[in-house]
Amino acid sequence: YAYLVSAVPMAYIIGRVLKGIDIRQYGSGNAGTSNVYVHVSKKAILPVGLFDVIVKGACSVWLARYGLDLGLGAQALCGLVAVIGHNWSVYLRFNGGRGIATAVGVLFALSYKVLLPFAVVGLVGWLITRNSALWVGISILILPFWALLLGEPPTVVLFCIALLLITVIKRLLANMSGFPDEPHWLQVMKYRLLYDRDI
Repeated sequence: YAYLVSAVPMAYIIGRVLKGIDIRQYGSGNAGTSNVYVHVSKKAILPVGLFDVIVKGACSVWLARYGLDLGLGAQALCGLVAVIGHNWSVYLRFNGGRGIATAVGVLFALSYKVLLPFAVVGLVGWLITRNSALWVGISILILPFWALLLGEPPTVVLFCIALLLITVIKRLLANMSGFPDEPHWLQVMKYRLLYDRDI
């Protein structure tokens, strides 16, 4: 469930249904909520966002906890697999979104206390600069420290570290698109890491 359901590319499906477009050919190239907001419809982010947060993220943890009576470690692992499924969807030839909405759902189910500062930092940063990619990156970077400060179990802290690593890898790979000729690849890597864009 965690992988196969989370790999369902709802942003891609909504783009096809509502506008007849491949959302991966627009904007950031991500099959995710923010790209739908900009290039498909502002209203469309509600079904896409709820599907990513609840069905993909939270339900993967809840099924492990309540359906299979698994421990916190297995729940966190299912959450990570859900994020990986969203990011590298088998239905889109291992392309996908950035997994942020899915990660929010996982954090909500695992530890809402860690989710709150994560959301506040990202939202306040975005309101000030209007640069969501930068502030989402900063929020994920400090997420393990929040978990430690709030006294979360080591499993939750490790989940936050793993989420940070997955986010870095996904941004640098940029759906395995390779590097453009200009600017220099080191500059492109910096742009991808900080701004989730090549230029």
